[in-house]
Amino acid sequence: MNTINQFANIKISAAKMFIFFSQLMDKPVLDKEGKAVGEIYDLVVKSSQVYPLSDALIIRKGFPNRKYALVKWQDIEKIDKEGVLLKTDKSAINFSQIHDEKKEFTLRRDILDQQVVDTHNHKVIRVNDIQLLVVDHALMIAHVDIGSRGLLRRLGFEKGIDFIVKLFNPKAKYLNNDHLISWKYIQPLTINPVSMTIKIDLPQKNLASIPAADLGDIFLDLNINHQIALFKSLNLENKTKIFTNIDFKTQASLLGEMNDFEISELLNNIPPDEATDFLEKLPREKIKHILTLIENKYSKRLSQLLGYSGDSAGGLMTTEYISFTKDTSVQAALEQIRQRNFKSEPAQFIYITDETHHLISTTNFRRLMLANPGEPIQNCAFPKTYFVHLDSSVKEVAYLMEKYKYFAIPVIDENNVLQGIITVDDILSQLIAFAWRRLKRIKIIQKT
Repeated sequence: MNTINQFANIKISAAKMFIFFSQLMDKPVLDKEGKAVGEIYDLVVKSSQVYPLSDALIIRKGFPNRKYALVKWQDIEKIDKEGVLLKTDKSAINFSQIHDEKKEFTLRRDILDQQVVDTHNHKVIRVNDIQLLVVDHALMIAHVDIGSRGLLRRLGFEKGIDFIVKLFNPKAKYLNNDHLISWKYIQPLTINPVSMTIKIDLPQKNLASIPAADLGDIFLDLNINHQIALFKSLNLENKTKIFTNIDFKTQASLLGEMNDFEISELLNNIPPDEATDFLEKLPREKIKHILTLIENKYSKRLSQLLGYSGDSAGGLMTTEYISFTKDTSVQAALEQIRQRNFKSEPAQFIYITDETHHLISTTNFRRLMLANPGEPIQNCAFPKTYFVHLDSSVKEVAYLMEKYKYFAIPVIDENNVLQGIITVDDILSQLIAFAWRRLKRIKIIQKT
């Protein structure tokens, strides 16, 4: 019996530790003499912290002519579900017709009902309520509530709906499964209307840890204003991850919001095949302008790729690959690979050429790691090298990749000079697009 009582006491004390923001909204605010000052309107928090702490209270009074006042947290004596008791006198509080300070981060304006990114579950969610933890004299954001119960709580229907549900189904999931997400997994999307950027920004590593494809999906779930604001707030690594995983229409919209420097920085850090896929869909004059913004050497690569048909090996290939001359030592090759910066993760193959860049043979990382560091790289090459030409079709490339189980295959010109490589993801995207077009044609024929 004592154990049951102890468990009940723990649950009661835990309940006292937490309070929902909806339970504070519109509650009365009294001065130190117990005189009515107004009602709780919003809560200002310190956004620089992982779990933001309360910093001030926004009080509202009057109807229909609303007035607002800001009270610093040190001037609050007590705050709970019943309301607020201040340390100051009513006459010391200055009200004004409006309170909309953009530099502040508040719960009602910036979080409640807003779109936020759940970086843990990799999706965009809508906040129905905010759970606060009582810490000493302050309130700390602990969780966001995305469940229907949070919305009912705000509307004042929670107790009534709970009673009805318990009456018919005491074990209902609705009563026991809270839809709470820890604040540390939340990326708020609060837009600064002047700069059109996100006002606050949790560590970029929260987004960097999300797979590129999921990050693209998250981005596409947002409205256009949030997309632009979020994109501008990201570091270059996350920008490139998103840009290469969204559709052309959205890419073009983002490009229209960027200046020349931002366009140059972004495209200089995107893999050549991805940059080519984007550029070839733009008007010719726009392509010419963008190519003048990009580094000269990289611009020449892209110009060359843009000259090939999109469904040929030349149009599919990327010019970012690893190659060494046949006499390079294994040790020197490994050292150079460690020092190189790649726009995308390199394929596992390494290409061996002569001094004039004619393709001789191929090896891979595994063979290189197991080889004698002092011997030339040519000694650890595969017995035979398979390749395609610039004008080879998608079907030819796919056939060779499937037959020899290659994840990448080199592309050469008519003189056997290495021009680039095609990776399996490039072929898959082409084949999937082809399959979709064929499926649509079949459906049209069936309808007719």
